[in-house]
Amino acid sequence: MPPASSPTSLLSTQQSNEKLLQHKTTLITTTSCGRPYFLLLLVSSAPFNVQRRREIRLTWGVDSVLDSRWKTFFLVAQTRNQTESDALLKEDERTRDLIRADYYKHYWNQTLKMQMAFEWASTSCNFSFLLKMDDDTFVNVKRLISVLAKPEIPKEKLYIGHCFKGPVVKRRGKWKGSYEDYNQTFYPDFCSGYGIVLSFDVVHLFVDLYAVVPWFKIDDVYIGLLAEKAGVKAKYMRKFHKKEPPIM
Repeated sequence: MPPASSPTSLLSTQQSNEKLLQHKTTLITTTSCGRPYFLLLLVSSAPFNVQRRREIRLTWGVDSVLDSRWKTFFLVAQTRNQTESDALLKEDERTRDLIRADYYKHYWNQTLKMQMAFEWASTSCNFSFLLKMDDDTFVNVKRLISVLAKPEIPKEKLYIGHCFKGPVVKRRGKWKGSYEDYNQTFYPDFCSGYGIVLSFDVVHLFVDLYAVVPWFKIDDVYIGLLAEKAGVKAKYMRKFHKKEPPIM
């Protein structure tokens, strides 16, 4: 979990303790997928990005066929802006596709967002693969599904995206990691968070390891740390590269 000084909690200590008995994170969403899906899309979105969410719902985010193969949900933090907060409640009542937990929006709270997203998916959905992505990223969902359905794609222990092998720990700048937080020279291999695919079993493995792998502020790296602990290898897929004709 983040340092005690991080202003992430909205609940009293008693309420937080009650929730911890039910969840591994401060997840508050009770919405479920309702039925199995081949691909679950979890889109990270800021509270004020209303238009981006609307455009995704109207375009590639929805499978128009009756027996749909994918479902899209949006990962949205709490906000201190009361107008935005009220608008989010109304949006969720209307769309039922917002996944939320008890933490405030902050750049270094992305790990909290990822943690609550995976816990929600593992407890409320039945799926073959999960795509975690950002709301400024485009996905050709049908093409992605066709790739994941190929016989050579593993159905278990899958963690793919635009990955980095043997990434050096930066000690300066925006992405610096302190020796106190991580005292190794290299991070475990990890994939860029703008778009990663995990198989169903990996999502469950990651959630089970939250209490074992200490919270780390860089969410992409934290997923790599979870993967290393779970014995899951990050695998680079060319089509996840932004300079290639993209799947996403």
